[in-house]
Amino acid sequence: MKLTSGLTKSKEGPRTKRTSDWLTLPTGLRAAALLMATAVMAGACGSQDEAETDSTDGAETEAAEVVLVTYDSFALPEGAAETFQAETGATIKVVAAGDSGAMLAGSLLTAGSPDGDVIFGVDNTTATEVLDRGLLEPYAAVGLDEVRGDVALDGELGELLTPIDTGDVCLNIDTQWFADNAELDPPATFEQLTSEEYASLLVVENPVNSSPGMAFMLGTIDEFGEDGWLEYWGELKTRGVKVAPSWDDAYYNDYSVNGGDRPIVVSYASSPPAEVIFSEGERTEPASEVALDTCVAQVEYAGLLEGAANPELGQELIDFMLAEDWQSALPEANFVYPVTGVDLPESFVKWAPRPKSPIIVDAVVVGENRNTWIEQWREVME
Repeated sequence: MKLTSGLTKSKEGPRTKRTSDWLTLPTGLRAAALLMATAVMAGACGSQDEAETDSTDGAETEAAEVVLVTYDSFALPEGAAETFQAETGATIKVVAAGDSGAMLAGSLLTAGSPDGDVIFGVDNTTATEVLDRGLLEPYAAVGLDEVRGDVALDGELGELLTPIDTGDVCLNIDTQWFADNAELDPPATFEQLTSEEYASLLVVENPVNSSPGMAFMLGTIDEFGEDGWLEYWGELKTRGVKVAPSWDDAYYNDYSVNGGDRPIVVSYASSPPAEVIFSEGERTEPASEVALDTCVAQVEYAGLLEGAANPELGQELIDFMLAEDWQSALPEANFVYPVTGVDLPESFVKWAPRPKSPIIVDAVVVGENRNTWIEQWREVME
């Protein structure tokens, strides 16, 4: 049975990139987030004390700057940032605030007195955390009409959060391993993974700590429904699934492409081009292929921070993040898919075509059920 009121398939079809592990943020914020917030505030205060000056007539003036609060592994699209500066006269300063869970938690602790103007990296599994917290100002971005309808949020969430990109989580398959074991076809669906022939071949991330792990779990809830998804995980456990603490552990330690013993891993639809681009010329083709029928979209959002020092520049930055220069640069800067209709780069066209019908999770339903689902998963798997 599908959770039709909650987890829905994209009608149109729309990181490897960053992993925002630490996620699955509970309502009670973690003590670690307090330490992160303190460190970020200290850094922000220092940067404000060191404002640039223009001494033409002896007067000190702050240089035009918009501050983007985001997660550590975010890569600012350099060419797009230069275009933004040319158009607005303002530079973009990036404040890296840990992984996306720590970033959001720290920002909530400083709500109303933010460390920046715009926050980026809230996703559709944590979006409801921004409601009624005094964190964001409503803003309708220029360019919203160019955003695919299946990733836009409704109601108050849609007024606070602007979709910027999707990073689709899917099964990645070691093509050489399956070529060497030609009697076994690569799995194409969730259901196939419970077959005896795939026993001890799969590694997944723990959804308690890992955002791709959470996305994969949500995909199984959509696929098998509230009455069947826990039984499915029980079958995976019987078949020897390995649960790694993070994407880094699963992909770099356990995945056979990188020397591990598991030829099937939960990763991203954009992992194959990353394998080529980051190989420094060692690979001309990806080592992995993607099971496109297992993809779950992680949608990332930007929001205007309430109490921002430069709200007008913040608005301009969000607008620019939906503009062609930024959207076109996203794939090879952060290994995600744009949410507008810009063309994908050749590396994505060849090795990471956009999944046609990924599972799009309903942010509100996930917010209402996330903690319950995690505890149910723990009861089965731990």
